[in-house]
Amino acid sequence: MRAFNWGLGALLIGANISVSNASSLIIDGKLDEPVWQTAQHIETFFQVVPATHEAYQNKVSAKITVDQAGIYIGIVNYQDQQSRKKQFNLQDGFMQAEFNRIYLDFSGDGSSAYLFATTLGGGRQDAVVTAQRTTDHDWDGDWESAYYEYETYWSNEVFIPWHSVSFSPNREHSGLASIGVGIQLYELKSNQIYANQKQTLGNSDFFLNMPKFKVHIPAQTQLSFVPYVTHQHHFTERQNKQRESDAGFDLFYKPSHNQTLSVAVNPDFAQVDSDDVDVNYSAVETLRTDKRPFFTQDISVFNVDVLQDTKLIHTRRIGAGSDDGTELITPIDGAVRFVHQGTHNQWGAFAVRENSLDNAVGKHFYAGRYSYRTANWRTGILATHVERPWLNRQAQSMAWDSQYQSQRWSIQSALLLSQTDEQARQTGHGGSLNIGYQFSPNTSMSGQYLRLNQQFNNRDMGYMKRNDWQYARLQLSHAKNIGNDWLTRVKHTLEVSYEANANGLKLPAKQGYRTEFMMANGAQWTVHLDYLDTGWQDNIGAQSEAFMQPDAVEGRVLYQSPYIGDFSWAASIEYDQEGLSGHAQQYALDMTWMPHENWNLKFNNFFRRGDGWLVANERNQITQYDRTYFVNSIEVSALLANNLELSTNLQWSVLEAMSKDVFMIQEGMLHKRDQVDTSFEDKRLMSQFKLRYRLGAYSDIYLVYRRGGRDITSLDRTQIGQQAWLEGVKQNWTKPDEDSVIFKVRYLF
Repeated sequence: MRAFNWGLGALLIGANISVSNASSLIIDGKLDEPVWQTAQHIETFFQVVPATHEAYQNKVSAKITVDQAGIYIGIVNYQDQQSRKKQFNLQDGFMQAEFNRIYLDFSGDGSSAYLFATTLGGGRQDAVVTAQRTTDHDWDGDWESAYYEYETYWSNEVFIPWHSVSFSPNREHSGLASIGVGIQLYELKSNQIYANQKQTLGNSDFFLNMPKFKVHIPAQTQLSFVPYVTHQHHFTERQNKQRESDAGFDLFYKPSHNQTLSVAVNPDFAQVDSDDVDVNYSAVETLRTDKRPFFTQDISVFNVDVLQDTKLIHTRRIGAGSDDGTELITPIDGAVRFVHQGTHNQWGAFAVRENSLDNAVGKHFYAGRYSYRTANWRTGILATHVERPWLNRQAQSMAWDSQYQSQRWSIQSALLLSQTDEQARQTGHGGSLNIGYQFSPNTSMSGQYLRLNQQFNNRDMGYMKRNDWQYARLQLSHAKNIGNDWLTRVKHTLEVSYEANANGLKLPAKQGYRTEFMMANGAQWTVHLDYLDTGWQDNIGAQSEAFMQPDAVEGRVLYQSPYIGDFSWAASIEYDQEGLSGHAQQYALDMTWMPHENWNLKFNNFFRRGDGWLVANERNQITQYDRTYFVNSIEVSALLANNLELSTNLQWSVLEAMSKDVFMIQEGMLHKRDQVDTSFEDKRLMSQFKLRYRLGAYSDIYLVYRRGGRDITSLDRTQIGQQAWLEGVKQNWTKPDEDSVIFKVRYLF
């Protein structure tokens, strides 16, 4: 473990607290250095899930101190060996062990925060928490942690350097700065959470009531250089190169805590991890996350909170397929970003230029952001510009957003504008409003409204489920704390919604009720009852006209076993009405086996069968299928040795769609077509085997093997289901579309 020399900085809360300036601290989880004796102590923690707010001094305690290098947090969790579970998880993976969460608001003003979580067993998560209390786990930070076990308790030791994040120190005249620190213990056996504040991230006053500490934050300048080298060998026949090598770098310069300049030359825009199998025949694009370092840094600066995942910046657009359709990934020539975070003013900008290749298919991306904030209110503007020379197209978008937070109220609003210039200029607009009111820690209400007109188009750099849309939802949530020997909490959620297109044509909308039972042994039951009312379906795909879709009822029951022990599982059963006159049954079973504290095996299965699946085959032609859909995934993760990780992921899916009824849409009416068969089968396989050796923050060696394929075949309905499922998967393996090995090294200087 690295050792850090202490400076003269002292941590204060109301008064000066002396800290030894000659100590040396080793991040080993033991908390046995003398400096911890003079650190700020937090002894009282509250139960926040369920939200009884009962105070405890025998569940968890914490210590906080700082020096010239960063902030140090030590946590003592009073759990004996028999009642606690120890388990490792990969970076940002699901934590199935006792763990601590740390929320740090470095500016102390609620403009954003960072989440650092670490398990008993060495698993870690980190994330950016925006001012709107949304969490983005794509960000990976430079920090250290270690745990240590004793007979009656275990301890966590966490170090976060000042330079690991960008923030504006909220200094007073004395030179001390105020930071917010929230600390939690998740108790696995009961699913209960204890925290040093009575609010969780779901409460509107989370930032306002986060405990504040006064610290000395030294002025710092930092320069980071992260070069990378990759080599990929393809075993399948390809039109382009069988072997590909690449190199590039990211350069980060921070003249101060609140300013960052990022420059990338041929940056590492190729992701090591493969995307999950995605069988999507709807008109709504699958939204994928982005782990590329250039975009995950300072992500909260560019965040605009708009409903239904509507985004002006969806970074997966950048470096994606070329406009002529010949490349799945477009190389990047360079990228630059600058961010400034002041006490009240915050702004940033970035520019990315893709390679033009041989025929000017590369795109150019630009974005700028400015916002102004006070303690309770924030407002700002985000603008984007995209140039697509091969299409002779330019696209701009703009958002003016505002946010207000108080003890009970949470309000986010945004006005949106888009403009595209291709053959003709098209201008669109939209608006988003999200209002939440917290009656008590266990009762809240929210109202949402989103409107996008038919001309709104942000897909050149952003993401939207659809345009030509009005969406409204009202939700009421109430939890009742029970606290007996078998039941600890019951939570009820009621939701009503309304949808229409921009011209007022009513669309199907869901009305739902959900109840959740938290059991005393750590198990959970969830029951869903939903009603989808009658409406016009105008987004079936293939630019088809609207048709009337009947109402439907859906019901689902989910059980999650306690997380303790070496084996856990979750299962759900769902019964739906679907399509025009069909019914469907859906089953899911997820199992996790942990034969060792460093090994984790997950076996997940999803099965759906029904006779009312609607798909648009071509413009104004839809088919109602009798279909069977099955997805299986097997994941293995392990810590093989110190800093050496193994992860394997095998996913395969089978979709058998037997044509039941084919209709033509004419003037809003469905006319059945005879002697038309659109039956097909879709079989896919994705596998990845990855070794990762951690050298340090942003420093790794990867060895990855990928293999997979896809087979979509049109068949006569009598042929559907004739081939065994595993035989189809075998063909995807023996005749793969993807068969490659990747070697990658990156290192932080």
